[in-house]
Amino acid sequence: MANYLFKKSFQLKTLKPTTYNDLWGYKGVFSTIRIVGKKPKYILVHDHIKKINLSLRKLNINFILSEKELSLLIFPFLHKIKKYNHLLRVAVNSKIISVSLRERLKPNTNFDATLFSYQRSTPSHKNLYYKKILKKLFSINTQKTEIILFQNNILLEGCTTNIFCVRNKIIYTPRTNFYKGTTMNYLLRKSKRVSKKINILIHELYKFDEILLVGSGKGVISLKSIDKINWKPKSNLIYEEFLNLYKKLL
Repeated sequence: MANYLFKKSFQLKTLKPTTYNDLWGYKGVFSTIRIVGKKPKYILVHDHIKKINLSLRKLNINFILSEKELSLLIFPFLHKIKKYNHLLRVAVNSKIISVSLRERLKPNTNFDATLFSYQRSTPSHKNLYYKKILKKLFSINTQKTEIILFQNNILLEGCTTNIFCVRNKIIYTPRTNFYKGTTMNYLLRKSKRVSKKINILIHELYKFDEILLVGSGKGVISLKSIDKINWKPKSNLIYEEFLNLYKKLL
């Protein structure tokens, strides 16, 4: 289980401290930002904040988060950390902004996945209606297993990751009904590989040479197996390329 260094909440209008609330189940949004290095380096923080503000606007929540405000909120609690490999969670609803910092747990090299028929509520936003997903995550070891969501036999996303499926060196991503995270956006933007959006059918996963999981917490992972279906990786070419692209951020 992850070790939390702090959990803090602040009133949205005044940014004064208030009783901590993780805001799960509320109307609002959240994002998870990786922090690394002796001097804290916030990975893709500009992209994270941009996506938070876009989602807040679409949910009609009258608040705009800036990098400066975020730094001011968390800076007083960072002085005891000598070297960072942590995950900063930022959650916002119409009344509160909550921040927490936990140690990043290193994923297992022999990473597997299990399938779960479920589609997140309003998946185009990283919304806080996550209680069903959290219940599933509490039932597994998240250092070695991801839960892959699908609906009507169509692959969507992992509970904590986005998914790339690779066949003949072409990258395939889901067409719709999933949240396109900042790590996924970065890798697609930096990669020179051809990528295509398609409906990835669960019963056709065996056709793919690689399946990659990507996200702020996991980084870039090469999936080794999927429970209940006969799939194994046939290559690690794109995994190595994407891992090298991701390491440039660190």
